[in-house]
Amino acid sequence: MAQIAVEFTDTTMRIQSHAFSCEFPEVEKNKKAVLVFLRSLCHPETGKSLFTYQELADAFGYTARQNVENFLAEFRASEQSFVQFLTRVNTKHDRLFPLVEAQVLSSVFLSVHQHYLAFCAAHPQETLSEATFREYVKDLDGGKILQKVRQMASKTELSLDVQRYLQELLELKEVSAVKRKEIVEVFPTVETSSSEARNAPDVDLRQSAVSRKLLVVLLYVYNVPQEVLALLFGVGKTSIHTWIYAICGEEVEWRILREIVCWSGHVSFDEKWVKIKGQWYFVLCAVDSVSGFPLLIDLYPTLDTVSWTLFFKRFDALYGRPKLIQSDGSRALAAAREIVFPGVQYQLCKFHKLKNLMKRLRQHIDDQKLLKRCTRLAKHIFSNSWVSSRKQAAKTLQNLAGQEVSAYLETHIFSVWRHLTQSLTNNAAERFNRKIEKCLSGRYGFSSTTSVEVLLRGLWLKELVLNGRKHLDATSQITKLDLAEICQESLNVDKILHSFDDYALSRTEKLA
Repeated sequence: MAQIAVEFTDTTMRIQSHAFSCEFPEVEKNKKAVLVFLRSLCHPETGKSLFTYQELADAFGYTARQNVENFLAEFRASEQSFVQFLTRVNTKHDRLFPLVEAQVLSSVFLSVHQHYLAFCAAHPQETLSEATFREYVKDLDGGKILQKVRQMASKTELSLDVQRYLQELLELKEVSAVKRKEIVEVFPTVETSSSEARNAPDVDLRQSAVSRKLLVVLLYVYNVPQEVLALLFGVGKTSIHTWIYAICGEEVEWRILREIVCWSGHVSFDEKWVKIKGQWYFVLCAVDSVSGFPLLIDLYPTLDTVSWTLFFKRFDALYGRPKLIQSDGSRALAAAREIVFPGVQYQLCKFHKLKNLMKRLRQHIDDQKLLKRCTRLAKHIFSNSWVSSRKQAAKTLQNLAGQEVSAYLETHIFSVWRHLTQSLTNNAAERFNRKIEKCLSGRYGFSSTTSVEVLLRGLWLKELVLNGRKHLDATSQITKLDLAEICQESLNVDKILHSFDDYALSRTEKLA
């Protein structure tokens, strides 16, 4: 035993890797086994280990002795069985990752959400959340995906046939009926064999049963609790929940988009944030700057150039290029705008610019008399009737306010002066954002993106019924809705008072 120790020390504990690889193909596992074996060697007289943790770590090229200690801990945890110690555990990731990879590679152009739905349908026995599914997708080999895309665009077909690709996409069973309908709406030249997508009969919103559910949705987006709605309409809370989700499904979104035929061409873009299960999501909005009616609403998990680019492309596919874009100074929005709408005239919100300028003035000017004069000049930059007068006020302020404010004016005002000349605001989008905030803030929290999307569709539908009729075709059923008549048919004063009394009593009993 002592001879083994001497030979091991004399060679500086260099164990030739090829000696193990010839006999044992898995070198890492062999190293772990050898480390455990060498550490277990003891002096025959003293009983102490022949090699310290540090000596073993140095010999095998580990940075710290803790690596060897961890291997010994794993060995003891495996009941000191080398077979169990060296056997790879078949984890859930190992079992499901090949299935996830096969699903994604089967149709690389589907969204991750649609892949997840297809995976659940193909493997109902597996319990896998969408968040975990997305983590598995992140581990996919990008080379395999690229190879799949290249196969679709082989050398014999260097130019992809868009029409044929969309036709094949329509025939995939993983694509929902709503997505099929969306493709046909945006690309009318694409034909589909599914009559459900193009010839599905529209629901008559004037039918008493449907109009009653529509009234429930309108009240719900005004923050009337489902418990109160159940009392008002004499049904259970579950029925109210079912009505809301039935009316505010994906179909209603495309119905709204299909019926909007008029808009001014001037569009305000803005975003609003919402927290879902502890994670921030962002509601991107396109609002008609003249009427204040929302033309497009969508929910995204990030607020970056990619999200804004996708949003702008969808707007362009539905409505075309706007005449004028109004927005704040978001860099991500500006970058996406240059990608999708290059050359389109745009104006920055003067209120955002004034607010930021006033903040700089208060930070860098201590003299109250000078601050008062600079504040008046700052307001003149954005409120004077003549563009020349506004620019003169900006130059005067630049000379008076000091180096920091002067540099800010040069970077954020003069550099974008031609996009401030019309002295416009982004108030249309801001007002609708306040409606979103009011609609969402009356809830106790959101467990999924679906619940937020249902609320947003309900709010959009409410805006269309109450304020968006000028944007609709004259033949639209929504223009013929009589809300007063619907209310008279569905509600009465005695029932309302009785329902609120019952609700107040139930709340009192719960608090007691």
